[in-house]
Amino acid sequence: MNLAYLALGSNQGDRLEQMRRALDLLANDERLTVEASSPIYQNRAIGMGDAADFLNAVVRIETSLEPEALLNRCLFVENKLGRVRTGVWGPRTIDLDVLIYESVVLSTERLQLPHPRILERDFVAKPLFDLDSELFVLGRSIRSVLNEMPSIDLEPYSESLL
Repeated sequence: MNLAYLALGSNQGDRLEQMRRALDLLANDERLTVEASSPIYQNRAIGMGDAADFLNAVVRIETSLEPEALLNRCLFVENKLGRVRTGVWGPRTIDLDVLIYESVVLSTERLQLPHPRILERDFVAKPLFDLDSELFVLGRSIRSVLNEMPSIDLEPYSESLL
């Protein structure tokens, strides 16, 4: 089995329920086991006008799926939950991203590993840190990534994902 980290986010409908349903659908595949979840954080939907705030979390999984197959599983779950792609920065019922897959470095048209924006997004870096404070991403410790972010604009959410 391979260790991977997935980001989950939602800012439409019942955000927490969308994220929980996404985890259930992911876990319905016997080739994937959800091992742990970070706390959930709420953050503003930057650059989306008056869109609702996002809920975000990261989960650690074990999987026998290869990276592209894991991406396909995530896209299947997004589609099943009614995700409509209206643009790069649009509102989402659910958003699933493969962040890290073992120590694989990959750059294809569909998938980049590790996810290239981990170093820029507090709503990804902080939950990753919560799951593994000793994690290294793109040659940098997740701790140093967080320490060097200009600000962290996240609010802990009152409920948990698992």
